[in-house]
Amino acid sequence: MGKVAEFRHEGIILDWTNGGASQINVGDVVPLGSCCGVAVTDIPAGGTGSVRVSGVYDVESTNDFSLSQGAVVYYDAATKKATNNTAKAFLGIAALKKATADKIVRVKIGYEWHDKAEKTITYTNTGLAIDAGDVVKFSDFCGVAAEDIDATDGEGAVYIEGTFELASVTNASFSAGDRLYIDATGKLSKLNTYGNVPIGVASDAKETAAATAFVTLSRDVAPKGEDTITYANGGPEIAAGAVVKFADFVGVAAETIAATTGTGKVFVTGEYTLASVTNAAFTAGDLLYVDSDGKLSKVGTNPSIPAGICTVAKAQAEATATVRLGPGIPRAAV
Repeated sequence: MGKVAEFRHEGIILDWTNGGASQINVGDVVPLGSCCGVAVTDIPAGGTGSVRVSGVYDVESTNDFSLSQGAVVYYDAATKKATNNTAKAFLGIAALKKATADKIVRVKIGYEWHDKAEKTITYTNTGLAIDAGDVVKFSDFCGVAAEDIDATDGEGAVYIEGTFELASVTNASFSAGDRLYIDATGKLSKLNTYGNVPIGVASDAKETAAATAFVTLSRDVAPKGEDTITYANGGPEIAAGAVVKFADFVGVAAETIAATTGTGKVFVTGEYTLASVTNAAFTAGDLLYVDSDGKLSKVGTNPSIPAGICTVAKAQAEATATVRLGPGIPRAAV
């Protein structure tokens, strides 16, 4: 019986036949269906030549996007430039970080990381039409539409892996690695409040005023549903973010809760920045309480209520502090 497969070469350079009307010059990027290579010889129209599909290259790029090291890079055959447009041909991964103004991106080309089937799911749409690039919200994570999906009963591919540039809030800066969520307006946010859906982690830093940010999709960003209780309000209206006092612990309102008979979600775990007294410094690890004015304090005598653990040191004059909520912190003796 003959061999099922017989070794020919390492596969770093492939023979490629130019089916176009123009010559491909050495150094040109050559789209190859599921990936791209780089011509190592001039290849005339109708001719066959060598295309390299492995290695690190500097490729001319548009200067309207940034990339973190390791982010996926695409190639626009029409402009002959590297891009972050996921609708274009897969080129490789960024070998170095690229700043927005850079006109060159260093790319590790190859086909090894490109498997669209594993990075998408087939989504059945029950709502309005979805455009390619739109955020698609699921219960505990988000994806990005890989194609237009018709309304009501349309089906289409949705990316659940990859790095994307999406609209962002303009009132907060992001650091690479921050956990990000999609808020009610469809924008990236660091706020993990009730109603915001986890999407992934920031893949690059974002300045406060920037209207977009890069996010690497992840289904491992913990949802907040486990961290809330449903509170029946017997008093005045409670605003989202307000401290809610219970007998021996406090929570933070996840949404506005109507007065008297309103019910709503209240966070009882998690880390929050709250108003603080300005007559004491805090050290990370200090037990914190909410005093009669609703401010964080280290004084645990009645009527103060246990809040949690200080997670970031606070100078005496600072008017806010960061606390990790912790039901179960004992009251100080009366």
